Amino acid sequence: MDSADIEEVHGRLSRPGYGTLTPDELAFVQRAVTSEAPDRVIEIGTGAGLTAGIIAGLLAKTGGTSVTSIDAGTRFFAAPDLAIGHLAAQVYSGDAVRIDIRTGTRSIDLTGTDGPWQLAVIDADHAHPWPILDTMALWPHLTGNRTVLHHNLQQFRRNRPGLGIGPRVLFNEVPEAHRHASPAGGWNIFAVDLRMRQRMFEEVALNALSIPWTVRPPLEAEVLDQFRSVMKPHFSDGFWREFDECVGLNRWSRAKRLYFAARRGAAGLRR
Repeated sequence: MDSADIEEVHGRLSRPGYGTLTPDELAFVQRAVTSEAPDRVIEIGTGAGLTAGIIAGLLAKTGGTSVTSIDAGTRFFAAPDLAIGHLAAQVYSGDAVRIDIRTGTRSIDLTGTDGPWQLAVIDADHAHPWPILDTMALWPHLTGNRTVLHHNLQQFRRNRPGLGIGPRVLFNEVPEAHRHASPAGGWNIFAVDLRMRQRMFEEVALNALSIPWTVRPPLEAEVLDQFRSVMKPHFSDGFWREFDECVGLNRWSRAKRLYFAARRGAAGLRR
C-alpha cells in the first residue's frame, strides 16, 4: 500500500462525521510504519476501522504480523447501525497480517492481551486527561522505538468549548527532544518518543495531570481505581501520591454530577 492507495481508499470509504484521519495524516502514519517496520501495532480508538485497515496493509509490505485496535464503545459512534471497525476488512483483506478489533475495551484493559507492541496510534477520547492516561497505560507494553502517534492536536481550537485539550496538554509537557508534530491536517498529528527514563515520564505525566481535567462527565472512581491497580507496579510511590492529589482536585460531588447531567439533558432537548 502506497500513498496513492491511501488516497484512493480514503476517498472511497471515508464519510463526513467518521472522524477518520485525513490523507496527509495517514501519510504521517505510513512514514512511521515504513521507517520503524514494527512487528505489531496497537491502535486506541478504532472508530470506523479505516486506519486499522491501512496499517495492516502497510505492515503487509514491511513484514509486520498484526494490528490490535481497541475501542471503548460497542457500536460505531457516527452510525450506531454500523459495527466499530467495519471498514478494516474492506481496506485490507489479506491474510499476512492479523487485524484484531476489540470493542468495549479501554487502554487500562491491556493486561493479558497479545502485546508487546512496537508502535502505537491513539485517536480516542481527546478530553483531558485521557490522552495521557492512554499513553501511560501503554508504557509497560511497548518495546523497540516505543513511538506513540497522537491525533487531534488542534481539536482544542477547532471544537469549542475546548474540552478536547488532552493531546495539546500532553504535547506541551513532553520535552522537545521526544516529540515531533507534523504539518499534516494543519499540524493536527504528532509523535511521542517514549524512550525516556521512567522519572522523566513521570514528570511529564504529573505536569499534565496537574492541569484541570476537562473530561465530561468526570472520570468515575471505578475507572480510576482500575487504572491505579493495573499501573501501580510500573510507577513510583511518589508518583501515586501526587496522582491521588490530582484525582482529589478533579473529583466531582454527587450534586455536581446531577447538575451536569441535567444540563446535558436540557441541551439535548434544545437541539
